[in-house]
Amino acid sequence: MQVDFVIMCGGYGSRLKPFTYIIPKPFLTANNISPFEYTLRNIPKKLKVRKIFVTVFYKKDFIKKKLKKQNENIQIIIEKEAMGTAGSLRTIVKKNCSKNIIIINGDIYSKIEYEKLLDNHIKSNSDITMCIKSHKIHIPYAVMSKKKNKIFFKEKPVIQKKINAGIYVIKKKFLVNFFKKNSNNFLDMNQLFENKKKINIFDIGQKWIDIGHINDFKRAYNEIKKW
Repeated sequence: MQVDFVIMCGGYGSRLKPFTYIIPKPFLTANNISPFEYTLRNIPKKLKVRKIFVTVFYKKDFIKKKLKKQNENIQIIIEKEAMGTAGSLRTIVKKNCSKNIIIINGDIYSKIEYEKLLDNHIKSNSDITMCIKSHKIHIPYAVMSKKKNKIFFKEKPVIQKKINAGIYVIKKKFLVNFFKKNSNNFLDMNQLFENKKKINIFDIGQKWIDIGHINDFKRAYNEIKKW
């Protein structure tokens, strides 16, 4: 299976300041490895990845220097202005990229099985596959519910929700057609999903951490070494 990767590294990392004043979020390290490097290491050779596009905006000079000695397949896409989580895909689809593109946020540690993900996407014949993860929310209070005229309380319940994991597979053909109809330079990923019927869902399991918050960044130190 042939595929290209896009690793999104353009964000400001505002919630992790002051750390990100110097180092952009995808290159902060837990257990001596950054989310970016972790992603590269977990791309299987069987996927036959031709190109790895890295989108950059904030701290672009830092990232360019960091990637200078990296994988020769890496191609840096520099955003001249902030383009949102999907705007840079307009530039990528104009290049000689594969029929399907795997997109991952640069601040994620994930032990995802990319071969199964891509196979699932192709078999579903979908335009977009969104990766999800089960997430438990612990509520430290009693929660009230009402049925007819009776009121019930459940003490400190645990609610399980499916969250967007920030990993996608998208058909190049879909993106080309989308950008023909949408001229805005700034686009968020959710705008690709609005009113689309051919969207597939893939559960990636529990080996996933987004270091968007300081507590998650700390948690990564303990968890990824167990994977």
